[in-house]
Amino acid sequence: MAKSPGFWPQLTENIRFFFIKAWSTLRLWIKQQPKRRLWLWGLGVPVLTGTAAVGVLVLSVYLGFFGPLPTYAELRNVRNSQASEVYAEDGALLGKYYIENRTNVTVNEVSDFVLQALIATEDARFFEHSGVDLRALGRVFVKSLLFKDDAAGGGSTLSQQLAKNLFPRRQYAWLGMPINKLREMFTARRLEKVYTKEELLALYLNTVPFGEGAFGIKVAAFRYFGKDPAELTLEEAATLVGMLKATTYYNPRTHPEAAMQRRNTVLLQMSRYGNLDTALVDSLQSLPLALDFRAEGHNQGTATYFREHLRQELDDILAKHLKPDGTPYNLYRDGLKIYTTIDSRLQRYAENAVVQQMPRIQARFNYDWRNKSAWSASTLARAVSASRRYQQAKKRGLKQSAIDAEFAQARRMTIFDWDGGAVDTLLSPLDSIKHYLTLLNTGLLSVDPGEGVVRAWVGGIDHRFIQYDHVKARRPVGSVFKPIVYAAALQSGMMPCEYTADSLRTYPQFKNWQPRNATGKYGGAYSMAGALSKSVNTVAVELALRAGIPQVCKLARQMGIAHPIPNEPAIALGAVDADLREMVTVYATFANRGYR
Repeated sequence: MAKSPGFWPQLTENIRFFFIKAWSTLRLWIKQQPKRRLWLWGLGVPVLTGTAAVGVLVLSVYLGFFGPLPTYAELRNVRNSQASEVYAEDGALLGKYYIENRTNVTVNEVSDFVLQALIATEDARFFEHSGVDLRALGRVFVKSLLFKDDAAGGGSTLSQQLAKNLFPRRQYAWLGMPINKLREMFTARRLEKVYTKEELLALYLNTVPFGEGAFGIKVAAFRYFGKDPAELTLEEAATLVGMLKATTYYNPRTHPEAAMQRRNTVLLQMSRYGNLDTALVDSLQSLPLALDFRAEGHNQGTATYFREHLRQELDDILAKHLKPDGTPYNLYRDGLKIYTTIDSRLQRYAENAVVQQMPRIQARFNYDWRNKSAWSASTLARAVSASRRYQQAKKRGLKQSAIDAEFAQARRMTIFDWDGGAVDTLLSPLDSIKHYLTLLNTGLLSVDPGEGVVRAWVGGIDHRFIQYDHVKARRPVGSVFKPIVYAAALQSGMMPCEYTADSLRTYPQFKNWQPRNATGKYGGAYSMAGALSKSVNTVAVELALRAGIPQVCKLARQMGIAHPIPNEPAIALGAVDADLREMVTVYATFANRGYR
């Protein structure tokens, strides 16, 4: 008895039979139709099918099958990340904290030239459409695609571009472009219902990037021309608007010729739409770019070390406060305004003093150490093992011999240089570490004793290369501690006119300690003023012992030294580790007649 065929083979056979039958029927029907009707079917079916497919795609995007569209509520609450700005007491901008370097402005704070250039170049019918410009889309199709006219402009309106900037495109395989375009069209229509045209212009100008980490027209105007956006001239406005087509290629700093050509195209567009007298175009196009480029960054600008110290304080301060809506503040996104006591003029003087004086001191140091190494083998080894490159090599499991070979291999790098601040060179990592070990550094802190506020803060020679803040570095303070000793002696009842013998003494109670003068000379006696002015060690020790070491320690703490102070007579000679903030506080107390 034969077995009946299985289900799937039988189904396959039935489907095959159905298609053969259908094809035979279709062929018979085609032979019976007039040719004119066949032509109509041949054109109509693809058109209807294509139209239906487009309709289905549009409806699918609108209904959110490819991800939900932004709601009206979300669009009303659009907030760009804004940089928090740090200001000096005199109103000068010291620097910023940001993820995206942006500061929002209103349309009233932007030059009309910028608005005119933007609309003429990017969306000439901006005030006539409602987010999508069908006429512009048709123009782009005919001129750009069929006639290859690059001057035809783009089909996306400013509202569509804004939608693209606010809500980045997604990946949808081969349908990515049409789906993203449709999403931007729907979002643009909704934006037009939520915002006025002027508000859309402001939101657009605050959102767009201008290259080199600059976001928004305010930052761009300052970055490239050192101005507020309201102060931009016509040709400057055209330069910035021209960058929007391709921020890297049309960057006026790195590609001046391309930027000028693009600027001139923008000027022509402005003339075409009546924003610029045709007679002025030629003269404006002949003008140079005239940049006033201002580099910005966490490691660049004014008071870099102070700003980093302030950032750490702000993190603690903001952690204790919430925004009105109950969410925590974000220093890098919320556009906070931070006002400090820094005097920008004094800060510049302080930084210039470091720039001018440190190379001279370094030159003397290099001369004195010309025939010997400025570091020991153990110091070099510690510096190598503490470097990031060494730590990464260890994590990769490299043996010491391989690490040594890696550190000996020369490579391109940028290092600090006293002449230009930075120099590109070919150097091995080991030689780079040796280079930095030979560099002298410094810290400078200036305060107003009467107000008790900081006016200038320089933590090192260049924050780009050396982030360690020497204002906060603890070092043996040496003889600058001696005024505290003399103050303690006066507090104990000693008279300033008393004379103390300058003699070499041995103190058995302190393990036969024998403090010596730097000059190696002894003899005679000194008043307090005389001994302090000549920094006589033997007198300082004797006064400290007479006043009492615990009393000297107590006074030092009261005057501003917060770190532990040894209860030893050697503190009279400065055997105390303190940072610059502590010692400046001590001396400010003297300047303030004892008030801290």
